[in-house]
Amino acid sequence: MEIINQLQDGKTKAFAKHCFERYSPEELNSAAEGSPDHAEMEHWDITAGQWEEAVAAALADHKAQG
Repeated sequence: MEIINQLQDGKTKAFAKHCFERYSPEELNSAAEGSPDHAEMEHWDITAGQWEEAVAAALADHKAQG
C-alpha cells in the first residue's frame, strides 16, 4: 500500500485502506468511473474529493501489485 501510505489526510487514508482490502481492482475501476458514493462519504465523513482520492489510491496500489 505504498501509494495509500503517502496520503496525508487521515480519513482519506483510512478509507483508501478499506477500499484496497474490500474491493477488487475491477470494482474500484468501476467506482472511479462513476460518481462518489454518498452513503460511503457519509459513513466515513469524507468529501467527494477525498472519496475520489482514496479510490484512485487504492486502485493504483492494486495495479502496482500486478
